[in-house]
Amino acid sequence: MILSPPLAFALTAGALLVAGLVFAARRPRAVVEHARSVLALVALVSAASLFALVRLDPPGLRLTIDPSTEPMLPASDPAKDDYRAAVRDFGDDEVYVIAMETADVFTAENLAALRHVSDRIAKLTEVRDVKSLARVTSFRWVPADEWIEIRPLIEEIPSDPDALAALRERTVGDSLFRRTLVSEDGRTAALNVSFRKLTDREFIAADLDRRIQRILHEETRDGRRFHVAGRPHVKSQVYHLMMRDLALLMPLAVAGIAAVLTFCLGSWRGVVLPLGSVLIATLWTFAAIALLGRPLTILTVILAPNLISIGSVYGVHVITRYEEEGLSVADSPAAALRCLEHITTPVLISGLTTVIGFGALLVTNVPAVFELGAFSVLGVACVTLLSITAVPAALALLPLPAWSAPPGFVRRTSGRIQAVFGAVLRVFNHSSARYSRSVIAVWVLLSVLAACLVPRMRVDTDYLSFFDARSRVRRDFEAVNRLLAGAVPIYVVIGGDSAGAMREPEALRAVERLERSVEKLPGVTHATSIVDVVRALNRAVEAGDPAQERIPDTRAGVAELLQLVPKGDAQRLLTTDHARANLVVRTGTVGSEAVRALAASLERSIADVGLPASLTGSVTGNAILLSRSADGIASGQMQAVCLAAGSIFLLILAGLRSLPLAVIAMIPNVVPVLLFFGLLGAGIAPLSLPTSLIGSVALGIAIDDTVHYIVRYRAERMAGRDPDEASRHASQSVGTAIVTTCAMLVAGYSIIALSGFATLREFGLLSAGTMLLCLVTDLILLPALLMRWRV
Repeated sequence: MILSPPLAFALTAGALLVAGLVFAARRPRAVVEHARSVLALVALVSAASLFALVRLDPPGLRLTIDPSTEPMLPASDPAKDDYRAAVRDFGDDEVYVIAMETADVFTAENLAALRHVSDRIAKLTEVRDVKSLARVTSFRWVPADEWIEIRPLIEEIPSDPDALAALRERTVGDSLFRRTLVSEDGRTAALNVSFRKLTDREFIAADLDRRIQRILHEETRDGRRFHVAGRPHVKSQVYHLMMRDLALLMPLAVAGIAAVLTFCLGSWRGVVLPLGSVLIATLWTFAAIALLGRPLTILTVILAPNLISIGSVYGVHVITRYEEEGLSVADSPAAALRCLEHITTPVLISGLTTVIGFGALLVTNVPAVFELGAFSVLGVACVTLLSITAVPAALALLPLPAWSAPPGFVRRTSGRIQAVFGAVLRVFNHSSARYSRSVIAVWVLLSVLAACLVPRMRVDTDYLSFFDARSRVRRDFEAVNRLLAGAVPIYVVIGGDSAGAMREPEALRAVERLERSVEKLPGVTHATSIVDVVRALNRAVEAGDPAQERIPDTRAGVAELLQLVPKGDAQRLLTTDHARANLVVRTGTVGSEAVRALAASLERSIADVGLPASLTGSVTGNAILLSRSADGIASGQMQAVCLAAGSIFLLILAGLRSLPLAVIAMIPNVVPVLLFFGLLGAGIAPLSLPTSLIGSVALGIAIDDTVHYIVRYRAERMAGRDPDEASRHASQSVGTAIVTTCAMLVAGYSIIALSGFATLREFGLLSAGTMLLCLVTDLILLPALLMRWRV
């Protein structure tokens, strides 16, 4: 079997990581005794990763960015074939619309500005065409010449008020121009820009959107302003926001985690070693992305801060256990060895459960989610390995902390914080012991309430929803939809069974009926088809008689008119062999739920109008495909969470070898996830692509602290203590580390909430809230369960 490069890389990396984890788990003494060799090997792999990631000529990173919607479209979706066929026949549906809003378009000054802007944009090398009132072909009958005039609508800009009024009346009354090139009130003109065939990378590199924006800025005056909408514009804005997030979020995550570590652990090694291990793991992960040639998407922007927040947690448990062991041994190698002997199992279980949480994302058919899950699995596996190899190896080479040295400001502050933590933990533990029945009852009640709310959860995702409602992108989009035809195109493709099928009058009348039906649908702002062009031409041929604005009665009459249509005007509406026609529906509808409803209405219209037996109709478009990803989220969410929960339970059962402890370990982690979905059901946010990640991932992350608590609790029970005493000792010994790790996770996810994308901010805030819920259940519900069941 020939392996694809990604599969070969995954198998090789997986084998090496498993080998390293097995070696560290079975030979902890070798890690300590050969500490320098371990660190040298880590340095060697890091140097190779740096070489793979960094490009010298020109200087930069070997990473690319994909700001398009393609990674968010469901993979292997059969509807993609219809979409690709429609794009091949009628061109892409990437509308780039500029609305020039004025008090009155039909003044000499504003028409001159419209022409000037149109011509300047059209001269850009990457622009194929600009359609506006100043650059559009019109058809009309000229009685004096007894001839059909097919010429530019405006050749010379009139200055005479009567001529301007006549031009206004003609254009606003023309169905081919109304709402596509000029608003019904004559106050807004449109420029519809089409680009030459460019990849997204070429479009971004050409900086086309910003160049067009500069042209518009130069033509903006009092009483004249411009609004821009359309997918190419949105992609450009997404790219620049992604660059901003990449430059901002990772440094802030490092600073935030470093601050938490400094004041919670109070030692430089408590900051440098956990943070250093996760930064190395992040380097290895991004080197893998570069080696595989995968671009960063709008979701993988959060990969680095996510890894830094999660991965630093493992090092905290290693450091706190090392310092505990250091109080009773003579040197650092002995402390590191005893630390490894106690900490390896919980760290491995914690790492593997987090891997399972992210691995559950791999069941999706959305590429952006799949890649985030896959690279997060790699990153977590790397930091788990480093936490039980590089961190203890470094500790073995460092001298033991000078416990007797006078504490400085940081250590004094850390001591005070830990004293507060200890006091709070004692209160929590005492309350859990004394009121265990009430504690359990409260959480059961909250869980039942959340379960009742889950069915009300709304699944909705949309590319535009990544932007804040107050952002310029959203305001311009809404302005274009209000003033002109909508900025979201949907194709309704009518196909015949042979070439020339659309020359039949019966076929065109069916398209006409469908167009009239579609125009009445809620959410549809405009619809146009080849029928509109044929009707306008027929009127021109019949000496401008309004009654003749109709479809000819014969196939020959239709064919004659189609020969008169300029190629550029027909390209988006009719195939060259006249076998398939395209009804272009424009809408301002956003949100996958609303788009799916509109698509269903369009399909019902196709069925209701009664197409001839020789014709078929289908609805497609990028917006339709993107809305289908929401269906994938809805169908895959329960599957992912259940898969993660089941796998984590089996892993904990195998690690703890106790069914009661495994069941108890799951309860305080399933409850916060259930409450998270309940909050979504209560309307706090829709289940979108980013928020869909939280359920299974939170389950994998939150179980880490539970495992550390239960492992310590079981050790205390084996030492002869009763459940109440064992729980108290476990809370005091690992409770501080649990609170510290939660603070790190909350800090890390709160930093993601500083993203420029609205939905990523939702992800950050909801993740931070879910982590806080997990902390509360670990410190209150878990001890209550242990003491109530007396295991």
